[in-house]
Amino acid sequence: MSSTPASSGPAAMPKTKGAGLSDRWFSVLLIAPAMLITLIFAILPLAQALDVTFRMGDLSRGKIGDYVGLENYRVVFADSAFWQAGWVTLKFTVVAVGLQMILGVGIAFLLHGATFAKGLTRSLLILPLATSAAVTGLFWRYLYDTQFGVMNWVLGSLGLPEPNWLGDYTIALWSVVLFDIWQWTPFVALIALAGLQALPKEPFEAAELDGASRWRILTTLTFPLLKPVLFLVLVLRTIDCVRLYDAVAVLTRGGPGTATETMTFYLYRTGLKLFRMDYASTMAVFFLYVMLVAAVFALTPLLKQFTDRAKEA
Repeated sequence: MSSTPASSGPAAMPKTKGAGLSDRWFSVLLIAPAMLITLIFAILPLAQALDVTFRMGDLSRGKIGDYVGLENYRVVFADSAFWQAGWVTLKFTVVAVGLQMILGVGIAFLLHGATFAKGLTRSLLILPLATSAAVTGLFWRYLYDTQFGVMNWVLGSLGLPEPNWLGDYTIALWSVVLFDIWQWTPFVALIALAGLQALPKEPFEAAELDGASRWRILTTLTFPLLKPVLFLVLVLRTIDCVRLYDAVAVLTRGGPGTATETMTFYLYRTGLKLFRMDYASTMAVFFLYVMLVAAVFALTPLLKQFTDRAKEA
């Protein structure tokens, strides 16, 4: 008895070898353009900057010179101005990020409990982020002006002292901090508000039924559940504050003296005004290394927490 041939159809069609790309090569093809752009605009410049750190790079002589080994690193690490710029950057970052987190989380809680004009308020919070720091920095520079600035006009009307906001060595850095807080606190507030709105309602309803106080709910439920979001915002704002340049460039140009000269502005001044690209490249590579190590140590617990949650789910 002859066997009946298999029924024809899509399921019975033979697979043609090489008829299409495998999933692996298809995924490689999808990410290839992004990887090519990253290679051209990130990896190659980084490799060139790393090479310059081992050379004589005085552009006033017209070219990058011969290899000098670790001499550039020795000069940079012995430069007191470099460490002073690092200290200014550290002070700015700690104060600015700390106040932004406190104010931003507070605003987020107020908006979360608001019942009127919540959408309008969220829209207004985006305004400081809608323009670049260079544009808003010019606006604040006029606000800080000692002759016709609004801030000194208000203080003078109240009979209070009228400080030289950007020219006084003792308060110039804190004037830049105030500008950065104004611009980036809404960012923290909006991210924290999104985290609050995404929290599950069941644990809070159960806590209220058990008679838990608001403070206990806040400390045992709200902040522990909101911790990953707040920690991520903290890391992002810290990285952004450490590499601050535009606000300093527009408001103070690093002055008075070096009171507001951050690490990135000192790097810019060394490389593009003094034409010492070897020292500037060395600072940039060291700066990148420190930030990379700090980010890895900061994000490792957060990534581990996300991994544990995924395994539990």
